[in-house]
Amino acid sequence: MAIRDFVMTWLDPVGIVIGLAVAVPVFWTWYEVVFGRGRRRRRWYREIRRRPGDRPAILVVDLLAGRDILASVEQFRQHNELLRGVPDNRVFLLRRNKHIGPDDMPRLAEDIREAAASLMASGANSIHFFYAGPAAVAALVGAELANVARVLVYQHGATGYQCLGPLRGEVS
Repeated sequence: MAIRDFVMTWLDPVGIVIGLAVAVPVFWTWYEVVFGRGRRRRRWYREIRRRPGDRPAILVVDLLAGRDILASVEQFRQHNELLRGVPDNRVFLLRRNKHIGPDDMPRLAEDIREAAASLMASGANSIHFFYAGPAAVAALVGAELANVARVLVYQHGATGYQCLGPLRGEVS
């Protein structure tokens, strides 16, 4: 009987509080998945209709273990006239904080395809691409983005980021 009283007196109320605390992020995530993405896409489509041809996006692919290039990209973005105007909902980040090996490639390729799909869904007509990682993955990213939109590649150097030009040269 003492165990039953302990469970009813202490564990049952604690379980209810924990259940409610866990329910909040679950419902928040559900709401974002069900309604947030649709709302964001509708906003993108309205923007595309109003301003065709002027929708830059930023893609940051950070695959270096122990480094975070997002801070340096954000600093460069704030000092660059063109990139400063890119809204936060068109800044996409793909990050892995570990060494990339052959076993990671299938999931990484899937994540790159999802990022390319999100870029297309946002209506971006130019992508400013910042990359840090192995060259083999850069080729995979280039293959996925080659037909999405105009891609401008940025490289980090001694003086900060420098635009190397388009991923794919314009054929006249």
